[in-house]
Amino acid sequence: MSNTRKKGLWARLRDWWRGRPEHDRDQTTGATSEHVAEWESPAPLSVEPVRPEAYAELAPAAEPLLLAAEGDVFEFQVLPHFRWHSREMSVEQLRRRAGALSAEARDELLKRSWSLARTCDPVDAAKAEELINSELSEGWCYEDEDGLVKCRPTVRIRIDPALRDRMRPTRLEAQAMQEQLSVGLLRAEHARQLTEEWLQVIAGLEHSGELTPVQRQFLLPFAAALADGDFAAATDALRTVRRTGAVALANVLNQATKNHEEIGLFEFANAYDKALNSFSQQMGLTPFSWILNGDNPPDGER
Repeated sequence: MSNTRKKGLWARLRDWWRGRPEHDRDQTTGATSEHVAEWESPAPLSVEPVRPEAYAELAPAAEPLLLAAEGDVFEFQVLPHFRWHSREMSVEQLRRRAGALSAEARDELLKRSWSLARTCDPVDAAKAEELINSELSEGWCYEDEDGLVKCRPTVRIRIDPALRDRMRPTRLEAQAMQEQLSVGLLRAEHARQLTEEWLQVIAGLEHSGELTPVQRQFLLPFAAALADGDFAAATDALRTVRRTGAVALANVLNQATKNHEEIGLFEFANAYDKALNSFSQQMGLTPFSWILNGDNPPDGER
């Protein structure tokens, strides 16, 4: 009985493959590998790289541009600033191109800004600057054989030097007055607080309880002397004026009592009443409050 076993289909195919010449197998394998490589890794597409944008800024011109303000009497001083952009040239090329275009760019800026400046008050440089920068925000372009160049301008604006010199003294005086006002308000509040505190101290030491208006008027000069020197001098002068007024009124009334027989009783009473009212107002008192009990009685009791 033979021990030879029949080869299977895959074994016979393997033996057939191994029995082929080497160059046939290499060609077949190479073709198959090349085909697979083409299928799995297609050749990349040719894409041109994007050139980064170049930009340049040149030193500003020494002389400002001049734009007529409203009324055509004064001018705005315009300090332009140009920023140049390009994707088609290097920074050095762009700087040379910007230098060649600077004069033309200044003329273009004047043309676009002239009518706007004439709508603005000569002292309102801020408004003129805002309007012109808004108008120039999109910029403009220049193109030649070297490529496309984008110009983006901005401006800073100052008022006319003659107008500035004329306004300076007035503005300095106004600023000084504003500072004096601030200091004066601060001093007044300082004096008020200290005077109130000293009045309460005096009232507490004298066990006066709540001070009445007449008591406050009497004690005010003394408390003011402890709060502020200038305020104390003013309150003392006020007290002197009131004392002088009281003496003058007393003299008038004394003379009137001696001469009342020369005029009628009604005329004398009327003159006396007017003098008393005037005195009370000058003293800061309600009429007749200084001869009645209590301070400033209600209207129905006067």
